[in-house]
Amino acid sequence: MNLTPEPLADDTRADLPDPETCRRARLSRDPRFDGEFFLAVATTGIYCRPVCPARPPAEKNVTYFREAAQAARAGYRPCLRCRPEAAPGSAAWAGTENTVRRALSLIHAGALNDGSVSDLADRLGVGERYLRKLFERDLGVSPLDVAQNRRLLFAKQLLAESDLSMADVAFASGFGSLRRFNSAVRESFGLTPSRLRRRRVTPNRDTIRLQLQYRPPYDWAGVIGFFARHAIEGVETVSPDHYRRRIRWDGHDAIINVSPTRGRNALTLSIDAAATADLLSLVSRVRRMFDLDANPQAIAAVLRGDSAMATLVERFPGIRSPMHWSIEEACVRAIVGQQVSIDAARTVCAALAEATAGQPFPDLAAIAALDDRQFPMPGKRREALRATCRLLIDAGTGDNLRNFEAIPGIGPWTMAMVRLRGLGHPDAWPRKDLGLLRAWDTLDARTPLDEAANAWRPFRSYAAYLLWRSL
Repeated sequence: MNLTPEPLADDTRADLPDPETCRRARLSRDPRFDGEFFLAVATTGIYCRPVCPARPPAEKNVTYFREAAQAARAGYRPCLRCRPEAAPGSAAWAGTENTVRRALSLIHAGALNDGSVSDLADRLGVGERYLRKLFERDLGVSPLDVAQNRRLLFAKQLLAESDLSMADVAFASGFGSLRRFNSAVRESFGLTPSRLRRRRVTPNRDTIRLQLQYRPPYDWAGVIGFFARHAIEGVETVSPDHYRRRIRWDGHDAIINVSPTRGRNALTLSIDAAATADLLSLVSRVRRMFDLDANPQAIAAVLRGDSAMATLVERFPGIRSPMHWSIEEACVRAIVGQQVSIDAARTVCAALAEATAGQPFPDLAAIAALDDRQFPMPGKRREALRATCRLLIDAGTGDNLRNFEAIPGIGPWTMAMVRLRGLGHPDAWPRKDLGLLRAWDTLDARTPLDEAANAWRPFRSYAAYLLWRSL
């Protein structure tokens, strides 16, 4: 089975909202459409978010684009007021071919920062020429156009929000040299990086702070509650207003902290680290972890179709589907959590973290090398965990886990939990989960749970979290 990470696409539309919806959204500056489309203005040559505070242009001068890369390809430059680089992620052309969706997800995660289009095509199992043809047919832009525009917009965010030096901004956003960075910024934005920054800073590499915006509403209490219930002692620290954990990134130890941003539809990410390489991929991972690119309006519209779920949608607006830090961590946690309570699973994970002390969790090689006495679990589950660690090590990035399902002890529930909490799949459904069954019984619904769940596609993951949230 291919478990390539998919984009957190939660809107099944392949195209733009209809022009009248776009017009109303931009005139009302409706935050629910932020990141769902961009508008370009012919008289100014810039493109904006629908929430831009500037005076609305005349409709005859406006062109709508699904993604920022398309507007950039058409020759428009990003607005300096609404900052398109800060917009929530879009549905990433959810209606396009699966190969393109997977390619977009990998590009957004930084696959073309160091690798080539040929390498990307190999990871997708297609030819390079065919991949380029698909992009041109479905999107009108090339894979390199998407990657370059993403790097440029992220660099613009770093210039606006961080105190990194110009060289650190260049490398953190995926440019191979300061010269290439300066040239690309001038060509795309018509300004030098220092003019874009528009403020004096004292370079600081110790702490990086960025704002990660989302479409409201956002159920912060539900998301932070999820992380609190599953927090591993010695790895994560969770309170009602922050999430903090140790990670290893690009060969360096780092600490990330995520908290709500007062008065804004955003979370604040703080990174305490000396290393800034591949920062774009790190930020993308945190966005996926906190499900910041979800469209709560589209999700609620589907789930409200069930009278029992409609009550929960109103009770917990802005439900999200949070993930663990990595696919590898999700696999380890899913196996450890088989047929035990959340508290028991946390205890085992904490023991594994302590046994591999000095390495951020999970260190797969160290876990696989532990002797039986250091695995506080039944023997069959222990062997499944060892085999999974070896498989993940061999898989490299964890993109391709075709043999995962064949490991003895890996059943449908475990696979569903990995898809849910490791891949961020919007429609994963862990059948026969005891918590889901208990929550459904509490609602006194007359329809059997699995039968009712069929009507919740393609957002069964969100329905699962909503039911767990109700407990």
